[in-house]
Amino acid sequence: MKSLLHLIKHARFTPVDVSLLIPFAALLYILMEWLFIISKTSFISIGSIYEKGSVLLNGSGMLALAASLLSIPFVILYYVLTAKTGRAVIRILLCLIPALLLSATVLLLVDNITYTQFKYGVVSTKGIVRTLYLVGFILLTIGLMYPVFKWSRSISKSRRKISQKQKLRFPIFLGLVVIAFTFLPVAFNPYLKNPLPPPSKINSDKLPNIILLTGDALNSTKLSLYGSDKDTTPFLKQLADSSLVAENNFSNAQGTIGSTTSMLTGKYPAETRILASTDILKGADAYEHLPGILQSYGYYTLQLNFTYYADAYRINFQDAFIEANGESPVSNKIQSSLDKLLPSNNYYFMREVYSRISDRLEHLLYINKMTNPFLQVTESPEKFNDQEKLDYLFKLIDEGKQPIFVHIHWMGTHGPKYYPTKQVFSTGLDPALQGKYVDPFYLDSILDFDNASYQIFNGLQSRGLWDDSILVVGSDHTQRWSVARVPLLIHFPNDKHAGQIMENTQNMDIAPTLLNYLGIPQPAWMSGQPLYEAIDPNRQIFLVAIPDSSRDPKTNAIVYPPFVAPFYQFGKATLISCDHYFMINFLKRTYSDAQVQGYIGTCKTPPPTREEAFNIILAHLEHYGFDISSLNSIDHSN
Repeated sequence: MKSLLHLIKHARFTPVDVSLLIPFAALLYILMEWLFIISKTSFISIGSIYEKGSVLLNGSGMLALAASLLSIPFVILYYVLTAKTGRAVIRILLCLIPALLLSATVLLLVDNITYTQFKYGVVSTKGIVRTLYLVGFILLTIGLMYPVFKWSRSISKSRRKISQKQKLRFPIFLGLVVIAFTFLPVAFNPYLKNPLPPPSKINSDKLPNIILLTGDALNSTKLSLYGSDKDTTPFLKQLADSSLVAENNFSNAQGTIGSTTSMLTGKYPAETRILASTDILKGADAYEHLPGILQSYGYYTLQLNFTYYADAYRINFQDAFIEANGESPVSNKIQSSLDKLLPSNNYYFMREVYSRISDRLEHLLYINKMTNPFLQVTESPEKFNDQEKLDYLFKLIDEGKQPIFVHIHWMGTHGPKYYPTKQVFSTGLDPALQGKYVDPFYLDSILDFDNASYQIFNGLQSRGLWDDSILVVGSDHTQRWSVARVPLLIHFPNDKHAGQIMENTQNMDIAPTLLNYLGIPQPAWMSGQPLYEAIDPNRQIFLVAIPDSSRDPKTNAIVYPPFVAPFYQFGKATLISCDHYFMINFLKRTYSDAQVQGYIGTCKTPPPTREEAFNIILAHLEHYGFDISSLNSIDHSN
């Protein structure tokens, strides 16, 4: 401490000398984050070397520029003040900027190591340990100011021997490099403007509210709406009489992120490449979606989901939702601007960099509690806040946010543990002692979902809005990712289009159905079809899934195989034809087929042969740019 005080007292360096350290501290910080992100499965795993390099340099430039701009007020004060004490204080504050960058680098590096090796990090800290982490970070920052002071003094000494003109050369050169790294990706971004065409005129005096309610992991066979002997959905069963009900509906992806993205974009996951939790929409795909179209027609678009998984902003939906899970681009001008200016990879990298450090610092400073979203969705240690979503929906409606399009994803049915509001089927069982995927608790969670549907109906009806609203009830995927039916019910104003659909349908049909009802032309990039039009009985449904997970024998943690070319995050592809499905497992190199359990109705024509189905799946993958040559050797004979 004495040596630091002595150094401060006798320091003679200028703000320019300190500023020369900032770009290098920023580069080190971004480099460590870049290495961490590219060394694991991430949104940029399949990116080119150019894309990865661009992200590194652009991120370094942006952080260096931001830190340099932060130092400007102190630089001005330094030259305004003439007192030695005042200038000494300014030097301390200026040195604090690179010191903070360095200490943040160390914090993240240590946290990465401890969490990877011991499953313990900042997110795990509570009570006194949390405070000790904070004290340690503060002491580390103060300690790193010592080398920053020494480096600044060394730079000052080396610059005293050169002329004033020479002194300007390197700072100017460094500044130009920082500016180039920051703005060149913006200049070459092909999607600075939304590629969607302007809205066309539609014949509608009043656009209806649209509520899309999806329950996580719902099997149709568990719903009394579809004939289950357990009355898990009494309200939906009653509502079915005046609604359009798809009896044999299927998801297009086994996973919330892939499924909800295909549902909202009307695109196959094979096209958007959205399937795993690390995937993001890129290029035109980020702008081509249902909420963006509806927003252009005046809808207030809202998503209420689980913040980390299937969050629209995290998946990089552009110009889609005015609000998503409590966030709004309107309230965060900087983030919104970067979102529009930068290419998808660059923006998302900076978003990840910011989130990783801000989440940890806010946790240590007791501003917000850092949570582990992966633990919540894989182990369900606590109840999800689903009821708050309904409360917030009606708060916005009462504030006049109409017409509204809202996507509510109900997580209470997710599992592997369930925390029902009321125990009916699990009477006598202790929720605190439940194991994983206990059926009575699952049935009670479905009953909660049915009650949520009723609350939406009752809330709209009591406000006189039921006949001016569309309610869509569905699910993202089946429980435990089996190939089976998922529910789909749509209630239109004044009970229009009520009836049953026996042909195979898919979640990707939801967006075209809504657009058709509103009189909005279905864009060419949107697959699927309106559900109340004639459907081909031999229609083929494509379903994809990530590779199978396993348990680490030492830590018992869920682990996934590395994503490698040519299929990366895609582990399985399935063709569903009437009551039969055919599945290729890319990693296991197996091909299987079976009946769809619980299928309703009969098939008018036989399903394709094993060989025909195999070739249909390969054609689908090849159409969307996959190299399928490695699959031809899989046994697919009849």
